[in-house]
Amino acid sequence: MVSPSLLRRYSQVYPVGSSGARFPEILKARRRAHLDALDSFAIFSGVPREPGSENIWIMSAVKIFQEPAVLHLCGINQPNVILALIPGGLGKFCGEEVLFLPEKNPEREFWDGVRFGIPSTSGTSAAVGTDLEDIRILTGVKDVRPLGEFEAWFETLVRRWKKTRGYAFWHRYLDEQGKVRETRTDHNFEFKQRIEKLGRGVRRADKRPFEIRTCAPLHFELRLPLDRDQVKDVDKAVAVTRDAFLETAPETGVLGTETALEARLQYGMLRRSPYGLSFPSIIAGGRNATVLHYLKNDEPLHSGSLVLMDFGARWGSMHADITRVLPVSGKFNPLQALIYGIVLEAAKENERNAKPGATIRALNDKVWAFLEKSLEERFFSKGGKAKRAYTGKPHGVSHLMGEQEHDGDPHRIYQDHPLQPGWQISNEPGLYGHFAITLKGKRYSEWIGIRIEDDLLITKTGCRNLSASIPREIPEIEALMARQAISH
Repeated sequence: MVSPSLLRRYSQVYPVGSSGARFPEILKARRRAHLDALDSFAIFSGVPREPGSENIWIMSAVKIFQEPAVLHLCGINQPNVILALIPGGLGKFCGEEVLFLPEKNPEREFWDGVRFGIPSTSGTSAAVGTDLEDIRILTGVKDVRPLGEFEAWFETLVRRWKKTRGYAFWHRYLDEQGKVRETRTDHNFEFKQRIEKLGRGVRRADKRPFEIRTCAPLHFELRLPLDRDQVKDVDKAVAVTRDAFLETAPETGVLGTETALEARLQYGMLRRSPYGLSFPSIIAGGRNATVLHYLKNDEPLHSGSLVLMDFGARWGSMHADITRVLPVSGKFNPLQALIYGIVLEAAKENERNAKPGATIRALNDKVWAFLEKSLEERFFSKGGKAKRAYTGKPHGVSHLMGEQEHDGDPHRIYQDHPLQPGWQISNEPGLYGHFAITLKGKRYSEWIGIRIEDDLLITKTGCRNLSASIPREIPEIEALMARQAISH
């Protein structure tokens, strides 16, 4: 078992959630699953630099930034990591797993903190042995080599490998119509081009050209079902997010601005989780809530209006992604309650439909049709008028969640794949626009943006709402808003 002191020492670059000291064994099992499924070697490249570091004026302070595929397989959260998986290995040349890391840089660590690295040969033999052993213990990979040796090593691998293909991780997929969807703007595509060029330069004994294919579809097939510890991490992330929300909501009216509400909410999450936020929070009051990715977060909150909060904390490498809508004055007016109720019923309907075998695309079609039907029956048929910047479907009602807050292939081809037990998805229907109606003789007219978002875990028979403990019913929310603000 890994000692707590070793986990603490490397916690900046080795984020461990609920699995704790068992994490190295989990990493080894994940790699084993890939090795068993692969029919040739596969190379995974981490990010070449921390986000924003290509611009000297950016200080992004992102806590976890690693390519999720690399984080999933070796747990290392730092730049310049390459992992090779070679089914069957190549005898004395290499085994089935090889990890490439940059050289240890004490001066850089003085500025930025501890990093995994190959110790310099100028160091003492005891220090060299200790550092390498730490890497091997935490990652479970025994063959650890200097990053500078990768290209020569790869060329030798291609030269000796009997098959004429190998794999790299980059985003290339075939959609349901057989059309290629490929991302060419990230480091994964650049790395693929790099090793493709190396492979073309190798003179093989059989003189056959060597091909690099993508292993991304296989990787996601293995990665997307959450394991027991990942579910624990999601539950913890949701609990942190819930507790921050519960203590922040009653203070909404007195905080007065989106900025203050954001600060109070994020303080509640950050003081409970060392892993940081899932994403930048959206705090959108009044008409601002009709902007889907509103991030300005600096305007006043007006009495009688609503405020939409889209927020979440991390635990380990897992995320919470929650949206709730609060009445700034503590009570929904009749128009707000009407529109809110329509969205809430749509969320419940989608939750009932989320089960193995369903597809996200089908869920999406059903829930927006349900919402529009409800809007017709409960609003338009009563004389209501609406001005919206969209027709039908303003956004997807669900996305996959996991090692990435938005997980799965970035082209969302997974929308047509049947949901599997262990997959985690969001559930976030919404209505956005200007709504007006006369109710009990009084005219109501205002800009409203309402989205209700929960996190669902697909089970064998349906789904579990992981965020069910976060209030969303109108009486629950109004009761919460009526509580005396909690002092700390």
